[in-house]
Amino acid sequence: MNRHNKKNKEHRMIIFVSVLLLMVAVLCVFAAAVYQKESERTVTNISEVYLQEMAAQVSSHFKTNLDSQFSQVRTIANAISEDDLKDEESLQQFLSRVQSDNDFSHIAVISDGGIAYSPEGSVPAMSKISGLDKLLSDSAKLISINETIWESETILLGTSMTPVPFNEEQLVAVIIGIHTSDIGLKLGLDGVKETNSHTNIVTRNGDFVIKSAFSEDILYGSNLFSIYEQQAVFDKDYDLKSFRAAIDAGQSGMTLLTVGNHHEYLYYVPIEETDWYLVTSMAYEMVNKQIAYLSKFMITVCVGIFLVILITVFTFFLLLRHSEKRSSRLLLLEKERAEAASRAKSDFLSQMSHEIRTPLNGIMGMVELGKNHIGEPDRMRNCLDKITLSSAHLLSLINDILDMSKIESGKIELHPEQFDLGRILRTLTTVFYVQAKQKQIDYQIFLHGEIEEFLVGDSLRLNQILTNLLSNALKFTPDKGRVSLIVEELGRDEEHIWIRFTVEDTGRGIAPENYERIFEAFTQETSGTARQYGGTGLGLPITKNFAEMMGGSVTVSSKLGEGSVFTVDLPFGYVQDNAADHGKRCGCGQPVLIVNQILELETHLAVLLENEKFQVDCASDEEAALSLVRQATESGHPYELCFIKWDFSPDIKRLTEDIRRMAQKDGLKIILTGQDQDELDDAAALCGADATLRRPVFHSGIAALMEELTEQKTSQKKEKISTVLDHAQVLVVEDNEINLDIAAALLQDAGAIVATAQNGQEAVARFTEAPEGFYDLILMDVQMPVMDGYAATRAIRSLRRSDAETAVIIAMTANSFSEDVQKCLDSGMNAHIAKPFVMNDIYTAYTEVLNGQGKKEERTGGSDAGNRR
Repeated sequence: MNRHNKKNKEHRMIIFVSVLLLMVAVLCVFAAAVYQKESERTVTNISEVYLQEMAAQVSSHFKTNLDSQFSQVRTIANAISEDDLKDEESLQQFLSRVQSDNDFSHIAVISDGGIAYSPEGSVPAMSKISGLDKLLSDSAKLISINETIWESETILLGTSMTPVPFNEEQLVAVIIGIHTSDIGLKLGLDGVKETNSHTNIVTRNGDFVIKSAFSEDILYGSNLFSIYEQQAVFDKDYDLKSFRAAIDAGQSGMTLLTVGNHHEYLYYVPIEETDWYLVTSMAYEMVNKQIAYLSKFMITVCVGIFLVILITVFTFFLLLRHSEKRSSRLLLLEKERAEAASRAKSDFLSQMSHEIRTPLNGIMGMVELGKNHIGEPDRMRNCLDKITLSSAHLLSLINDILDMSKIESGKIELHPEQFDLGRILRTLTTVFYVQAKQKQIDYQIFLHGEIEEFLVGDSLRLNQILTNLLSNALKFTPDKGRVSLIVEELGRDEEHIWIRFTVEDTGRGIAPENYERIFEAFTQETSGTARQYGGTGLGLPITKNFAEMMGGSVTVSSKLGEGSVFTVDLPFGYVQDNAADHGKRCGCGQPVLIVNQILELETHLAVLLENEKFQVDCASDEEAALSLVRQATESGHPYELCFIKWDFSPDIKRLTEDIRRMAQKDGLKIILTGQDQDELDDAAALCGADATLRRPVFHSGIAALMEELTEQKTSQKKEKISTVLDHAQVLVVEDNEINLDIAAALLQDAGAIVATAQNGQEAVARFTEAPEGFYDLILMDVQMPVMDGYAATRAIRSLRRSDAETAVIIAMTANSFSEDVQKCLDSGMNAHIAKPFVMNDIYTAYTEVLNGQGKKEERTGGSDAGNRR
């Protein structure tokens, strides 16, 4: 029995295995059939998508190139000048030149009478160009082929143009011809062999417009439909009739056929703005191989994915455990970083508390001291000077903190505009020369070569970069040291001039390992640096950020105990009218003498004067200077100008007297050169110099000097600035009484008649009660109770009176971010002044607004000019 049961089990197992194998076999056969069918369908679908994309790209490229050709044609039409239209010969020369320059096969212009003028002569074109009547009736474009005006296999492109008179006709269109043999090069249709495909362009009737060189070995004949009718065998579900019907209907699609030994997919698509079709073919075998490869690849990928899943499941728990340990370590590290950041903020706040309280203490102390010496002008002046210096220091600290905050939040924006590099450098000298003199530091600005005076860039950020570097250099340089700013041009291209600014000092130096550290925000080289020298630790990080924002870089090199060198390379734009201004040279060969003991200053001034067309000699000591003056006098060509460094001699008066006596010429002009205008004025008064020239010197400085010496200089600009507020009616809107009193007093000193308001609602009432055109200027605070400055401005602008739109309203607020400025302008204000301000800020802003309104009145015919002062 057991043996019988065992045999039954074996028999059942055999049956089960046989059935299972049979089912697997059936499933495999079924799967193979489905796979074959789906593979064919996939091949067809993928081929259609691939060919569709290829045809779209070729069609787009073809159309882009056609548009480019039409753009050239329109450019030619606009380039015809009156000289080219003097006679037919001039027109032929112009067309011949254009044909040669653009490598056209043919070119002609069409008159409204249907005459075609070409480099070969003129011919009637009406019967030679189909569709010419549409082009002459101001149709935008004409695309045609095999027109009888030129030889066959020539594509004709034409476009209408603005009519221009010629002889007794008008030229109204331009046509060009391109041989189809050149179209691959002209329109970018070559190079399709590499994709094992070829592309032809045919008309709706099947005639070849452009026949691919690759298809020459397959398609014999001039008409695609005729070739396919005679030679092609279409696959199942495809036929020539459907193919032609789709093209006649302007549709795109795909067909599958065999031509000779070539089994091909063929995709056809109409070309926009033409009556032509793009027909792209690809070998069926190529696609099949790619699909088979793709299929095998997908199977391999599936198996790989299955294995990867198993491996992933197996290792998941190990990775999870490792990840938990790693996360714990990261959390601990982040905690330590947060604690370090908290300590850094505490240290920074502690340092800032000291830095801010120091100038505040100076201000408050000087105010108290001034109260005790009201009747002593000299003591009061000394107190006010110290208050000014403490205020400037406090403002620089606050600006550093705000700038760093704006940089970190991404709110800093560059504002490129034309600026005067010489003015920036002279302003820096005004600020730092006095500080350097107090520490007996030799402060100099050296220009190497001829530097462009007027550039395009963000002058405010450049000024901040140089201010930070020079401030640091002076801070860390001991008494009787040296600080230099060197400016030189690195190179230029069509768009930019690269300029290098180098700040050198003989200070304490920086250790190499701290080069990167000094550019980190709120960080100084060592903790002792902050205690010994003060500062926020933000100057160099701001400098680095601004330099990189402007497209430049900043680098440092240093030796401990010897000094540091900071180098900033920045790109600037050109000023378009600069070349014309520099063409007006100041000299005409006059002999001049430079007396200067510093070789770099002497060399730069000599190069500048020689470029200005002066004949220049130089002397570096008194004996050489007097000898050159004597030789020039004896030769009959005495010097007309003598440039002397103001401190060249301890007895500058005696030196100038000796030079005048040796020159024996009353017309000799002596000019003292130097960095500080007060020193120059004192020295000039002492020795009777004819003029002064402040360094660094640029073209405009020489021009201004020559105007002064020839008594051609005017003071119109100064008069305009100094009198712009005389008798002006000004309304000051400010809720802080101290600020209100200060602004009113400054304006009254400038000659203005001042009225005040302490909130926006009161300001609107003052304006409404006043006669139309009464107020010339409204200075509007922004943050005020009852009604803020934005709402008050909008309320004034909405009033129904003639001066509501034209009244000058300038924001005067501590909100100084770019979005704050824009919000003021959006509310209707004319300009923005940031607190704290000086009177020159008001002069400048008010003058710019008036100038802008003047230009607007000129453009509008002065319709509202009568409403303004």
